[in-house]
Amino acid sequence: MAEEGGRHWTDNEVRALLCVWADGNIREHLKSTLRNKCIFQEIACQMQRKFGVVRNWKQCRTKYKNLKYDYKTAKGAYAATGSSMGTPGKYMKFFEEVEAILLNKAVDGTTPQEDRRAEIYRTKQKPFHNFMIF
Repeated sequence: MAEEGGRHWTDNEVRALLCVWADGNIREHLKSTLRNKCIFQEIACQMQRKFGVVRNWKQCRTKYKNLKYDYKTAKGAYAATGSSMGTPGKYMKFFEEVEAILLNKAVDGTTPQEDRRAEIYRTKQKPFHNFMIF
């Protein structure tokens, strides 16, 4: 029961989710599929296999939905206050990474998938120790 909810996501766990979500095949399946349990099962498997992050498919789906909601909220808050209040990233951690994924572009403005996935993990915070090149 303890695995079903409640445990907060660490920054590295979120980065792992973002990295898997940035994959073009995953994004295409998420866009084109209404019943997406199997996609989130695959996301959970990839997170564990590539990054050692153990989360179940429901936790991944919930975090994915929350990140999208937070992105839309931050973007709306930024639009409401105007550019004088800083950047949209002020309202949400990982704003730039989620925006890059949702807008199908890399964080640095380029388009190759590998650059986008690598950029997600290049942060100003602690390095992700289980990072593997795809």
